Amino acid sequence: MLEASCTLRRPSGDPMITRIAAVVVLAAGPALADPPPLSDSEQRIQREARRLLEKLVAVETVAANETKALSFLSEHLHKSGIPSARIYESAPGRGNLVARVKGNGRKRPLLLLAHVDVVPATGQPWTVPAFKLTEKDGYLYGRGVNDDKGMAAAIVAIAIEAARTKPPLSRDLILAVTAGEETGGFAGMGWLVEKHPELLDAELGLNEGNGGAVTVTDDLARIQRVTIGLGQKTYQSYRMTARGRGGHSSTPRSDLSSIYALATALQRLSAFSFPPRVLPATRPGIAALAAAEKPPLSEALRRTAETGQVSAEDDVILSRDSIGNAFIRTTCIPTMLQGSNQENVLPVSAEAIVQCRLLPGDTIEGVQQALAKAVADPKVEITPTQPWGVGKPVPGDGEIPDAVRRVTRQLWGDDVAIVSGFGFGANDGRYLTARGIHVYGLHPNPISAADDRLGYDAHGPDERVSARWYAEGVRWLNAVVLEIAR
Repeated sequence: MLEASCTLRRPSGDPMITRIAAVVVLAAGPALADPPPLSDSEQRIQREARRLLEKLVAVETVAANETKALSFLSEHLHKSGIPSARIYESAPGRGNLVARVKGNGRKRPLLLLAHVDVVPATGQPWTVPAFKLTEKDGYLYGRGVNDDKGMAAAIVAIAIEAARTKPPLSRDLILAVTAGEETGGFAGMGWLVEKHPELLDAELGLNEGNGGAVTVTDDLARIQRVTIGLGQKTYQSYRMTARGRGGHSSTPRSDLSSIYALATALQRLSAFSFPPRVLPATRPGIAALAAAEKPPLSEALRRTAETGQVSAEDDVILSRDSIGNAFIRTTCIPTMLQGSNQENVLPVSAEAIVQCRLLPGDTIEGVQQALAKAVADPKVEITPTQPWGVGKPVPGDGEIPDAVRRVTRQLWGDDVAIVSGFGFGANDGRYLTARGIHVYGLHPNPISAADDRLGYDAHGPDERVSARWYAEGVRWLNAVVLEIAR
Protein backbone atom coordinates (compact mmCIF):
# COMPACT_ATOMS: atom_id res chain seq x y z
CA MET A 1 0.00 0.00 0.00
CA LEU A 2 0.98 3.62 -0.42
CA GLU A 3 2.73 5.16 2.55
CA ALA A 4 0.39 7.21 4.67
CA SER A 5 2.81 10.12 4.53
CA CYS A 6 3.03 10.09 0.74
CA THR A 7 2.10 13.39 -0.87
CA LEU A 8 0.83 13.27 -4.45
CA ARG A 9 2.11 16.09 -6.61
CA ARG A 10 -0.23 17.86 -8.96
CA PRO A 11 1.11 19.33 -12.19
CA SER A 12 1.85 23.01 -12.47
CA GLY A 13 0.66 25.13 -15.34
CA ASP A 14 3.98 24.93 -17.15
CA PRO A 15 3.63 22.59 -20.16
CA MET A 16 7.15 21.26 -20.04
CA ILE A 17 7.35 20.04 -16.47
CA THR A 18 6.77 16.32 -16.28
CA ARG A 19 5.24 15.71 -12.90
CA ILE A 20 4.60 12.60 -10.87
CA ALA A 21 0.85 12.25 -10.95
CA ALA A 22 0.54 9.30 -8.61
CA VAL A 23 2.48 6.32 -7.40
CA VAL A 24 2.17 2.76 -6.14
CA VAL A 25 4.59 0.78 -4.00
CA LEU A 26 6.45 -1.98 -5.79
CA ALA A 27 8.61 -3.16 -2.92
CA ALA A 28 8.87 -2.79 0.83
CA GLY A 29 10.28 -4.73 3.75
CA PRO A 30 12.35 -4.53 6.90
CA ALA A 31 14.43 -1.41 7.36
CA LEU A 32 18.18 -1.63 6.89
CA ALA A 33 20.99 0.07 8.78
CA ASP A 34 22.68 3.29 7.73
CA PRO A 35 23.99 3.37 4.15
CA PRO A 36 27.48 1.93 3.67
CA PRO A 37 30.29 4.49 3.81
CA LEU A 38 31.29 6.25 0.62
CA SER A 39 34.05 4.66 -1.40
CA ASP A 40 36.86 6.74 -2.87
CA SER A 41 35.25 6.30 -6.29
CA GLU A 42 31.87 7.54 -5.06
CA GLN A 43 33.45 10.57 -3.43
CA ARG A 44 35.21 11.45 -6.69
CA ILE A 45 31.92 11.20 -8.60
CA GLN A 46 30.16 13.45 -6.11
CA ARG A 47 32.90 16.09 -6.25
CA GLU A 48 33.00 15.92 -10.03
CA ALA A 49 29.23 16.30 -10.38
CA ARG A 50 29.21 19.32 -8.07
CA ARG A 51 32.05 20.97 -10.00
CA LEU A 52 30.42 20.32 -13.37
CA LEU A 53 27.05 21.55 -12.11
CA GLU A 54 28.62 24.85 -11.10
CA LYS A 55 30.08 25.31 -14.58
CA LEU A 56 26.84 24.34 -16.33
CA VAL A 57 24.63 26.66 -14.30
CA ALA A 58 26.95 29.56 -15.14
CA VAL A 59 26.13 29.29 -18.86
CA GLU A 60 22.78 30.85 -19.73
CA THR A 61 21.20 28.27 -22.05
CA VAL A 62 17.66 29.57 -22.53
CA ALA A 63 16.78 27.74 -25.75
CA ALA A 64 20.21 28.69 -27.13
CA ASN A 65 23.93 28.63 -26.39
CA GLU A 66 24.07 24.92 -25.59
CA THR A 67 27.33 24.47 -27.51
CA LYS A 68 29.08 26.82 -25.08
CA ALA A 69 27.84 24.77 -22.13
CA LEU A 70 28.87 21.50 -23.76
CA SER A 71 32.29 22.56 -25.03
CA PHE A 72 34.01 22.32 -21.67
CA LEU A 73 32.24 18.99 -21.03
CA SER A 74 33.58 17.63 -24.30
CA GLU A 75 37.11 18.82 -23.54
CA HIS A 76 36.94 17.37 -20.05
CA LEU A 77 35.69 14.02 -21.36
CA HIS A 78 38.58 13.86 -23.82
CA LYS A 79 41.10 14.61 -21.07
CA SER A 80 39.45 11.98 -18.88
CA GLY A 81 39.95 9.15 -21.35
CA ILE A 82 36.75 9.33 -23.41
CA PRO A 83 37.97 10.35 -26.88
CA SER A 84 34.63 9.52 -28.50
CA ALA A 85 33.04 12.67 -27.05
CA ARG A 86 31.80 14.90 -29.86
CA ILE A 87 29.41 17.82 -30.24
CA TYR A 88 26.83 17.66 -33.04
CA GLU A 89 25.19 20.99 -33.84
CA SER A 90 21.68 21.09 -35.27
CA ALA A 91 22.22 24.83 -35.85
CA PRO A 92 24.93 27.30 -34.85
CA GLY A 93 25.22 27.22 -31.07
CA ARG A 94 22.67 24.39 -30.69
CA GLY A 95 25.02 21.62 -29.69
CA ASN A 96 24.37 18.03 -28.64
CA LEU A 97 27.09 16.02 -26.93
CA VAL A 98 27.39 12.27 -27.50
CA ALA A 99 30.10 10.07 -26.00
CA ARG A 100 30.61 6.38 -25.34
CA VAL A 101 32.37 4.38 -22.63
CA LYS A 102 33.10 0.94 -24.03
CA GLY A 103 32.02 -2.27 -22.35
CA ASN A 104 32.62 -5.84 -23.52
CA GLY A 105 29.60 -5.77 -25.86
CA ARG A 106 27.88 -8.78 -24.35
CA LYS A 107 24.69 -6.72 -24.04
CA ARG A 108 23.40 -3.75 -26.00
CA PRO A 109 24.27 -0.27 -24.66
CA LEU A 110 22.70 1.72 -21.85
CA LEU A 111 21.89 5.34 -22.75
CA LEU A 112 22.29 8.09 -20.14
CA LEU A 113 20.32 11.15 -21.20
CA ALA A 114 20.03 14.74 -19.96
CA HIS A 115 19.52 18.19 -21.45
CA VAL A 116 21.33 21.46 -20.73
CA ASP A 117 18.85 24.01 -22.06
CA VAL A 118 16.72 25.76 -19.42
CA VAL A 119 13.62 27.94 -19.19
CA PRO A 120 13.96 31.72 -18.69
CA ALA A 121 14.47 33.31 -15.30
CA THR A 122 13.56 36.80 -16.52
CA GLY A 123 10.75 38.39 -14.55
CA GLN A 124 10.93 35.89 -11.71
CA PRO A 125 11.67 37.04 -8.13
CA TRP A 126 14.96 35.21 -7.54
CA THR A 127 16.73 35.90 -4.23
CA VAL A 128 20.07 34.67 -5.62
CA PRO A 129 21.65 35.01 -9.09
CA ALA A 130 19.80 32.61 -11.37
CA PHE A 131 22.87 31.70 -13.41
CA LYS A 132 25.34 31.17 -10.60
CA LEU A 133 25.38 28.06 -8.44
CA THR A 134 24.80 29.34 -4.90
CA GLU A 135 24.88 27.24 -1.74
CA LYS A 136 22.69 28.66 1.01
CA ASP A 137 21.11 27.06 4.06
CA GLY A 138 21.98 23.58 2.84
CA TYR A 139 20.55 24.07 -0.65
CA LEU A 140 22.11 24.50 -4.09
CA TYR A 141 20.31 27.26 -6.01
CA GLY A 142 20.47 28.01 -9.72
CA ARG A 143 18.50 27.73 -12.92
CA GLY A 144 18.72 24.12 -14.07
CA VAL A 145 19.91 22.47 -10.85
CA ASN A 146 16.80 20.31 -11.05
CA ASP A 147 15.80 20.64 -14.69
CA ASP A 148 18.11 19.28 -15.96
CA LYS A 149 21.72 20.34 -15.43
CA GLY A 150 21.87 18.41 -12.17
CA MET A 151 21.34 15.17 -14.07
CA ALA A 152 23.68 16.24 -16.88
CA ALA A 153 26.48 16.83 -14.36
CA ALA A 154 25.75 13.51 -12.69
CA ILE A 155 25.85 11.34 -15.81
CA VAL A 156 29.02 13.01 -17.10
CA ALA A 157 30.71 12.43 -13.73
CA ILE A 158 29.54 8.80 -13.76
CA ALA A 159 30.91 8.25 -17.28
CA ILE A 160 34.26 9.82 -16.39
CA GLU A 161 34.68 7.62 -13.33
CA ALA A 162 33.76 4.51 -15.36
CA ALA A 163 36.44 5.42 -17.91
CA ARG A 164 38.94 5.99 -15.10
CA THR A 165 38.31 2.84 -13.02
CA LYS A 166 37.26 0.54 -15.88
CA PRO A 167 34.72 -1.59 -14.01
CA PRO A 168 33.61 -4.75 -15.88
CA LEU A 169 30.75 -3.58 -18.11
CA SER A 170 28.64 -5.85 -20.26
CA ARG A 171 27.08 -2.77 -21.89
CA ASP A 172 28.59 0.32 -23.47
CA LEU A 173 27.52 3.51 -21.73
CA ILE A 174 26.24 6.07 -24.24
CA LEU A 175 26.18 9.62 -22.93
CA ALA A 176 23.77 12.05 -24.63
CA VAL A 177 23.51 15.63 -23.37
CA THR A 178 21.15 17.55 -25.58
CA ALA A 179 19.79 20.94 -26.62
CA GLY A 180 16.28 22.34 -26.83
CA GLU A 181 14.32 19.89 -24.68
CA GLU A 182 12.32 22.69 -23.09
CA THR A 183 11.05 23.79 -26.51
CA GLY A 184 10.26 20.38 -27.96
CA GLY A 185 13.61 18.73 -28.54
CA PHE A 186 13.67 19.77 -32.20
CA ALA A 187 17.19 21.15 -31.88
CA GLY A 188 18.28 18.22 -29.76
CA MET A 189 17.06 14.66 -29.43
CA GLY A 190 14.48 14.99 -32.19
CA TRP A 191 17.24 16.11 -34.55
CA LEU A 192 19.69 13.44 -33.35
CA VAL A 193 17.33 10.52 -33.91
CA GLU A 194 16.65 11.80 -37.44
CA LYS A 195 20.19 12.70 -38.49
CA HIS A 196 22.39 10.42 -36.35
CA PRO A 197 20.34 7.42 -35.18
CA GLU A 198 23.46 5.23 -35.21
CA LEU A 199 24.76 7.15 -32.20
CA LEU A 200 21.82 6.04 -30.07
CA ASP A 201 21.76 2.28 -30.66
CA ALA A 202 20.83 1.46 -27.06
CA GLU A 203 18.53 -1.13 -25.56
CA LEU A 204 17.79 0.73 -22.32
CA GLY A 205 17.96 4.31 -21.17
CA LEU A 206 17.75 6.55 -18.11
CA ASN A 207 16.36 10.07 -18.33
CA GLU A 208 14.59 12.71 -16.28
CA GLY A 209 10.82 12.77 -16.11
CA ASN A 210 8.30 10.17 -17.25
CA GLY A 211 6.99 10.59 -13.71
CA GLY A 212 10.32 9.49 -12.20
CA ALA A 213 11.80 11.15 -9.11
CA VAL A 214 13.34 10.67 -5.69
CA THR A 215 11.40 12.19 -2.82
CA VAL A 216 12.92 13.15 0.53
CA THR A 217 10.93 13.86 3.69
CA ASP A 218 9.99 17.49 4.32
CA ASP A 219 12.55 17.72 7.12
CA LEU A 220 15.24 16.42 4.73
CA ALA A 221 15.96 13.61 7.19
CA ARG A 222 15.63 10.61 4.91
CA ILE A 223 14.60 9.34 1.50
CA GLN A 224 10.90 8.62 1.54
CA ARG A 225 10.18 7.33 -1.95
CA VAL A 226 11.82 6.40 -5.24
CA THR A 227 9.58 6.69 -8.28
CA ILE A 228 10.40 4.92 -11.53
CA GLY A 229 8.88 6.76 -14.49
CA LEU A 230 7.19 4.40 -16.95
CA GLY A 231 5.63 6.71 -19.50
CA GLN A 232 4.25 10.09 -20.43
CA LYS A 233 1.62 11.78 -22.46
CA THR A 234 2.45 13.39 -25.79
CA TYR A 235 2.56 17.19 -25.93
CA GLN A 236 0.85 18.56 -29.03
CA SER A 237 -0.73 21.92 -29.84
CA TYR A 238 -3.19 22.85 -32.59
CA ARG A 239 -3.85 26.22 -34.22
CA MET A 240 -7.55 27.04 -34.58
CA THR A 241 -8.17 29.84 -37.12
CA ALA A 242 -11.41 31.64 -37.97
CA ARG A 243 -11.58 34.21 -40.77
CA GLY A 244 -13.76 37.23 -41.53
CA ARG A 245 -13.76 40.24 -43.82
CA GLY A 246 -12.41 42.60 -41.21
CA GLY A 247 -13.14 46.32 -41.21
CA HIS A 248 -13.61 49.32 -38.98
CA SER A 249 -14.80 48.74 -35.44
CA SER A 250 -17.16 51.75 -35.66
CA THR A 251 -19.39 49.96 -38.19
CA PRO A 252 -19.40 46.33 -37.03
CA ARG A 253 -21.48 43.44 -38.27
CA SER A 254 -21.36 39.95 -36.83
CA ASP A 255 -20.41 38.46 -40.20
CA LEU A 256 -17.36 40.71 -40.32
CA SER A 257 -15.97 39.40 -37.05
CA SER A 258 -13.64 36.42 -37.09
CA ILE A 259 -13.59 36.59 -33.29
CA TYR A 260 -17.25 35.64 -33.00
CA ALA A 261 -16.67 32.57 -35.16
CA LEU A 262 -13.64 31.60 -33.08
CA ALA A 263 -15.52 32.17 -29.83
CA THR A 264 -18.33 29.90 -31.00
CA ALA A 265 -15.81 27.21 -31.93
CA LEU A 266 -14.12 27.44 -28.54
CA GLN A 267 -17.46 27.29 -26.76
CA ARG A 268 -18.24 24.04 -28.57
CA LEU A 269 -14.80 22.74 -27.71
CA SER A 270 -15.40 23.47 -24.02
CA ALA A 271 -18.35 21.08 -24.07
CA PHE A 272 -16.31 18.29 -25.68
CA SER A 273 -14.19 15.66 -23.98
CA PHE A 274 -12.34 12.64 -25.33
CA PRO A 275 -13.62 9.23 -24.29
CA PRO A 276 -12.02 7.77 -21.16
CA ARG A 277 -9.38 5.10 -21.50
CA VAL A 278 -7.37 3.30 -18.81
CA LEU A 279 -3.83 2.21 -19.72
CA PRO A 280 -1.99 -0.57 -17.88
CA ALA A 281 0.77 1.95 -17.07
CA THR A 282 -1.71 4.30 -15.37
CA ARG A 283 -3.75 1.82 -13.30
CA PRO A 284 -1.22 1.70 -10.42
CA GLY A 285 -1.17 5.48 -10.22
CA ILE A 286 -4.97 5.68 -10.27
CA ALA A 287 -5.07 3.20 -7.39
CA ALA A 288 -2.57 5.25 -5.41
CA LEU A 289 -4.50 8.46 -6.04
CA ALA A 290 -7.61 6.71 -4.73
CA ALA A 291 -5.81 6.04 -1.43
CA ALA A 292 -5.00 9.74 -1.05
CA GLU A 293 -8.44 11.16 -1.88
CA LYS A 294 -11.86 11.15 -0.21
CA PRO A 295 -15.24 9.81 -1.42
CA PRO A 296 -16.79 10.04 -3.90
CA LEU A 297 -13.58 10.68 -5.89
CA SER A 298 -11.63 7.97 -4.07
CA GLU A 299 -14.31 5.37 -4.79
CA ALA A 300 -14.50 6.29 -8.48
CA LEU A 301 -10.72 6.03 -8.73
CA ARG A 302 -10.64 2.71 -6.90
CA ARG A 303 -13.26 1.15 -9.18
CA THR A 304 -11.43 2.45 -12.25
CA ALA A 305 -8.11 1.01 -11.10
CA GLU A 306 -9.62 -2.35 -10.21
CA THR A 307 -11.59 -2.85 -13.42
CA GLY A 308 -9.49 -0.95 -15.95
CA GLN A 309 -12.74 0.61 -17.14
CA VAL A 310 -14.53 3.91 -16.46
CA SER A 311 -18.27 3.76 -15.95
CA ALA A 312 -20.44 6.68 -17.05
CA GLU A 313 -21.15 7.53 -13.41
CA ASP A 314 -17.49 7.45 -12.43
CA ASP A 315 -16.53 9.49 -15.49
CA VAL A 316 -18.71 12.34 -14.24
CA ILE A 317 -16.78 12.31 -10.95
CA LEU A 318 -13.31 11.87 -12.43
CA SER A 319 -13.77 14.55 -15.07
CA ARG A 320 -14.23 17.14 -12.32
CA ASP A 321 -10.78 16.40 -10.87
CA SER A 322 -7.77 17.67 -12.82
CA ILE A 323 -5.51 14.72 -12.02
CA GLY A 324 -8.18 12.05 -12.26
CA ASN A 325 -9.30 13.46 -15.60
CA ALA A 326 -5.73 13.64 -16.92
CA PHE A 327 -5.17 10.00 -16.07
CA ILE A 328 -8.08 8.66 -18.11
CA ARG A 329 -8.20 10.71 -21.30
CA THR A 330 -6.47 12.89 -23.82
CA THR A 331 -7.06 16.50 -22.81
CA CYS A 332 -7.18 19.74 -24.80
CA ILE A 333 -7.50 23.32 -23.58
CA PRO A 334 -7.08 26.75 -25.26
CA THR A 335 -4.00 28.57 -23.95
CA MET A 336 -3.40 31.49 -26.36
CA LEU A 337 -5.63 33.90 -28.31
CA GLN A 338 -4.80 36.41 -31.01
CA GLY A 339 -7.01 38.81 -32.92
CA SER A 340 -6.43 42.31 -34.20
CA ASN A 341 -3.18 44.15 -33.62
CA GLN A 342 -5.10 47.37 -32.96
CA GLU A 343 -8.20 48.01 -30.88
CA ASN A 344 -10.27 49.80 -33.56
CA VAL A 345 -9.66 47.22 -36.32
CA LEU A 346 -11.83 44.16 -36.88
CA PRO A 347 -9.35 41.32 -37.50
CA VAL A 348 -9.38 39.44 -40.76
CA SER A 349 -8.46 36.34 -38.80
CA ALA A 350 -8.57 35.26 -35.16
CA GLU A 351 -6.48 32.41 -33.81
CA ALA A 352 -6.37 30.24 -30.74
CA ILE A 353 -3.73 27.75 -29.67
CA VAL A 354 -5.31 24.64 -28.24
CA GLN A 355 -2.84 22.68 -26.13
CA CYS A 356 -3.39 18.93 -25.95
CA ARG A 357 -1.84 16.08 -23.98
CA LEU A 358 -2.34 12.78 -25.79
CA LEU A 359 -2.56 9.45 -24.04
CA PRO A 360 -0.31 6.82 -25.61
CA GLY A 361 -2.27 5.25 -28.45
CA ASP A 362 -3.95 8.44 -29.61
CA THR A 363 -2.50 10.04 -32.73
CA ILE A 364 -1.92 13.65 -33.71
CA GLU A 365 -4.12 13.19 -36.79
CA GLY A 366 -6.87 11.45 -34.82
CA VAL A 367 -7.05 14.24 -32.25
CA GLN A 368 -7.15 16.83 -35.02
CA GLN A 369 -10.13 15.06 -36.57
CA ALA A 370 -11.88 14.84 -33.21
CA LEU A 371 -11.42 18.56 -32.61
CA ALA A 372 -12.78 19.40 -36.04
CA LYS A 373 -15.85 17.23 -35.40
CA ALA A 374 -16.43 18.91 -32.03
CA VAL A 375 -16.17 22.41 -33.52
CA ALA A 376 -18.45 21.42 -36.43
CA ASP A 377 -17.62 24.45 -38.54
CA PRO A 378 -15.72 23.82 -41.80
CA LYS A 379 -14.83 27.51 -41.97
CA VAL A 380 -12.71 27.15 -38.81
CA GLU A 381 -9.35 25.64 -39.71
CA ILE A 382 -7.60 23.33 -37.25
CA THR A 383 -3.99 22.45 -37.94
CA PRO A 384 -1.31 20.89 -35.71
CA THR A 385 1.69 22.97 -34.83
CA GLN A 386 5.06 21.29 -35.13
CA PRO A 387 4.66 17.69 -33.91
CA TRP A 388 6.37 16.96 -30.61
CA GLY A 389 6.71 13.22 -31.18
CA VAL A 390 4.76 10.34 -29.72
CA GLY A 391 6.29 8.07 -27.10
CA LYS A 392 5.32 4.70 -25.65
CA PRO A 393 5.07 3.43 -22.06
CA VAL A 394 7.81 1.06 -20.89
CA PRO A 395 7.33 -2.15 -18.87
CA GLY A 396 6.95 -1.90 -15.11
CA ASP A 397 9.34 -4.79 -14.60
CA GLY A 398 12.66 -5.79 -16.11
CA GLU A 399 16.34 -4.94 -15.70
CA ILE A 400 16.01 -1.27 -14.78
CA PRO A 401 13.19 -1.58 -12.21
CA ASP A 402 14.97 -4.61 -10.71
CA ALA A 403 18.24 -2.70 -10.48
CA VAL A 404 16.52 0.26 -8.83
CA ARG A 405 14.99 -2.02 -6.21
CA ARG A 406 18.29 -3.66 -5.36
CA VAL A 407 20.32 -0.46 -5.20
CA THR A 408 17.70 1.46 -3.22
CA ARG A 409 17.57 -1.31 -0.62
CA GLN A 410 21.35 -1.44 -0.35
CA LEU A 411 21.85 2.30 0.04
CA TRP A 412 18.70 3.63 1.68
CA GLY A 413 16.95 0.66 3.26
CA ASP A 414 13.80 -1.30 2.63
CA ASP A 415 11.62 1.24 4.41
CA VAL A 416 11.92 3.46 1.32
CA ALA A 417 8.90 3.00 -0.93
CA ILE A 418 9.75 2.00 -4.50
CA VAL A 419 6.98 3.13 -6.78
CA SER A 420 5.92 3.59 -10.40
CA GLY A 421 4.86 6.86 -12.00
CA PHE A 422 3.31 8.26 -15.16
CA GLY A 423 4.02 11.77 -16.41
CA PHE A 424 1.60 14.28 -17.88
CA GLY A 425 4.32 16.40 -19.47
CA ALA A 426 6.77 15.56 -22.23
CA ASN A 427 10.53 15.08 -22.47
CA ASP A 428 13.18 13.76 -24.83
CA GLY A 429 12.52 10.15 -23.85
CA ARG A 430 9.52 10.04 -26.18
CA TYR A 431 11.76 10.18 -29.25
CA LEU A 432 13.57 7.07 -28.03
CA THR A 433 10.66 4.98 -26.75
CA ALA A 434 9.06 5.50 -30.16
CA ARG A 435 12.13 3.74 -31.60
CA GLY A 436 11.87 0.79 -29.23
CA ILE A 437 14.43 1.92 -26.62
CA HIS A 438 13.08 1.38 -23.11
CA VAL A 439 13.79 4.74 -21.45
CA TYR A 440 12.86 5.09 -17.79
CA GLY A 441 12.46 8.26 -15.79
CA LEU A 442 14.95 8.18 -12.94
CA HIS A 443 15.93 11.62 -11.68
CA PRO A 444 18.82 11.77 -9.16
CA ASN A 445 17.84 15.08 -7.52
CA PRO A 446 15.89 14.26 -4.33
CA ILE A 447 13.32 16.93 -3.48
CA SER A 448 10.77 17.19 -0.70
CA ALA A 449 7.05 17.43 -1.29
CA ALA A 450 7.15 20.77 0.55
CA ASP A 451 9.66 22.21 -1.91
CA ASP A 452 7.59 20.89 -4.77
CA ARG A 453 4.44 22.54 -3.44
CA LEU A 454 6.31 25.83 -3.11
CA GLY A 455 7.59 25.60 -6.69
CA TYR A 456 11.30 25.24 -5.90
CA ASP A 457 11.79 22.09 -7.95
CA ALA A 458 11.86 23.35 -11.56
CA HIS A 459 10.98 26.32 -13.78
CA GLY A 460 10.16 28.61 -10.86
CA PRO A 461 12.19 31.26 -9.04
CA ASP A 462 14.91 30.03 -6.67
CA GLU A 463 15.05 26.57 -8.26
CA ARG A 464 16.98 24.49 -5.74
CA VAL A 465 18.01 21.06 -4.50
CA SER A 466 19.38 19.91 -1.15
CA ALA A 467 23.19 19.86 -1.36
CA ARG A 468 23.39 16.77 0.82
CA TRP A 469 20.73 14.85 -1.05
CA TYR A 470 21.98 15.83 -4.49
CA ALA A 471 25.33 14.24 -3.60
CA GLU A 472 23.54 11.16 -2.31
CA GLY A 473 21.34 11.04 -5.41
CA VAL A 474 24.43 11.08 -7.63
CA ARG A 475 25.84 8.17 -5.63
CA TRP A 476 22.56 6.27 -6.01
CA LEU A 477 22.34 6.90 -9.76
CA ASN A 478 25.91 5.70 -10.25
CA ALA A 479 25.11 2.49 -8.40
CA VAL A 480 22.01 1.95 -10.54
CA VAL A 481 24.02 2.50 -13.75
CA LEU A 482 26.69 0.00 -12.71
CA GLU A 483 24.05 -2.52 -11.65
CA ILE A 484 22.39 -2.33 -15.09
CA ALA A 485 25.60 -2.22 -17.13
CA ARG A 486 27.54 -5.01 -15.42
